[in-house]
Amino acid sequence: MKRIHITFFLVIFTFGLYAQIDLSKKIPGIKYESSYTFSKAIDMEMAFFNKKGKLRMAIPYWALYNPGFKHFNIKHKRGSTVYQTIFDMPNNNCLIVLGEGDQVTGSASVMKDNEGRELKTLPLTKTDETRSILGKKCTKYTFDVERFSGEMWVTTQVNLPNKVGVLKASQMNQFYEDVPVNGFVLEITSVNKRGLKTVMRTTALPHDINVTVNIPEEFGNAINKVDYYDM
Repeated sequence: MKRIHITFFLVIFTFGLYAQIDLSKKIPGIKYESSYTFSKAIDMEMAFFNKKGKLRMAIPYWALYNPGFKHFNIKHKRGSTVYQTIFDMPNNNCLIVLGEGDQVTGSASVMKDNEGRELKTLPLTKTDETRSILGKKCTKYTFDVERFSGEMWVTTQVNLPNKVGVLKASQMNQFYEDVPVNGFVLEITSVNKRGLKTVMRTTALPHDINVTVNIPEEFGNAINKVDYYDM
């Protein structure tokens, strides 16, 4: 069966299509809350390098979540524009949000439930190398798969699921939703087959916030149904 993926970079192009798409019809079965409140945040950064190792661009990212992890939000800012992807697990949907505060537009899409299906796992090789990241002892793992190779730094000193960290926010989550080791991923370096390097790093561990994302009434319109996870 065909695999359908949604990535956070595709969000940018999706919003550019709004003027050409009729959003007047709602797709049945899409449910979501009128607002989402988040009390914790993890700060991150995604850096892109060219083949010579020169930094091309660095984008700040945040993972916002609340107790129970029923709702979480991968947020990033590119230039002056803020993009948010809110995962509403109880309602089985993914909200793509452009903007923040009172200036919010976007759409909601149905997510495919993972129940009864095995998540695609990134094969990792453990090394003896360790280092401290943000005061947490991390172990280095390496990977070499068809699309990319690189390294991952994992700690057992942070009690959080990877769905609210760099693994979820990174490009790698397009292809692998899970890792076969216990622990929280704090940093990922990957190099694709063209020699372009991406470094996704955690820059601050969980801290208290008080952020509410209000969803406007017209937000009920959806462009299409999207299976966020592999089918």
